[in-house]
Amino acid sequence: MTRKDLQTINSDREIIDLRMQAEDLINNVESFSDEDFRNEAQRIEKEIDDRIAVLIQQMEG
Repeated sequence: MTRKDLQTINSDREIIDLRMQAEDLINNVESFSDEDFRNEAQRIEKEIDDRIAVLIQQMEG
């Protein structure tokens, strides 16, 4: 993966929004039960992974 590819991923609006959601989740950890926090963290992680996979596919083809 090139530096340009990484910049494309890091500047993607969906990736940025998901990272902001992760930051909000961390900042508000005390307002979630352990299970809710874990579920939300897993959802965000999956969405980031899925979006990165889409971006990589677009860059390759």
